[in-house]
Amino acid sequence: MKKLLLITTILIISSIQISAQWCSIGVKAGYSSILEQNQSYKETFNISNNLQNGGHFGVYMRLGRTCFVQPEAFYNYFNYQPNINEVTNQHNLHTVEVPVLVGVHLVNTKMFKIRVMAGPKFNFNIGELNDITFETFTQEIRETRLALDCGIGFDIWKITLDARYNIIQDIFKIRNADGEVLNKKPSQIVQASIGFRLIGNNKKKYKR
Repeated sequence: MKKLLLITTILIISSIQISAQWCSIGVKAGYSSILEQNQSYKETFNISNNLQNGGHFGVYMRLGRTCFVQPEAFYNYFNYQPNINEVTNQHNLHTVEVPVLVGVHLVNTKMFKIRVMAGPKFNFNIGELNDITFETFTQEIRETRLALDCGIGFDIWKITLDARYNIIQDIFKIRNADGEVLNKKPSQIVQASIGFRLIGNNKKKYKR
């Protein structure tokens, strides 16, 4: 089994190196912040939020030259401190996020690239947050969420710089005493990351 795994790994790496001009793999890390939390239930239950800041790190793959598909997988962390009825609650939110982006290179040379991209992002809660019941409402946790992810990126040599904007459901589902969901509007999240391309370059193939 170990020999089979080794041979498979070598074949995959070899195929990636052969196809380096249209396929690249890299690592990334950066900052995440929630710009605006859902407003539809704040005043009703006297809920306020401090800034929700965090970070993320993971891997990405880019397939294609002028047009490309870019799947990613990364771990994301948020420090979440909602103030509910003048009582501060401390939550540390841990998620795994899997964007699948489709994009185009506006500029594509070996040393410099400009990219725009958009696509769905699948978000999975892996933290230890628990559902909470208050006197007037219930706060449930969404284990999975779907987001719209879009942004712009720059490649300078093997360094990648990305700025992304997400529209995503709130991690919590708030219900009143009648069971009605109150926070129906999505939250807005921004992410900025820096990465390093390990393999490949996705360079545009010019005709001679």
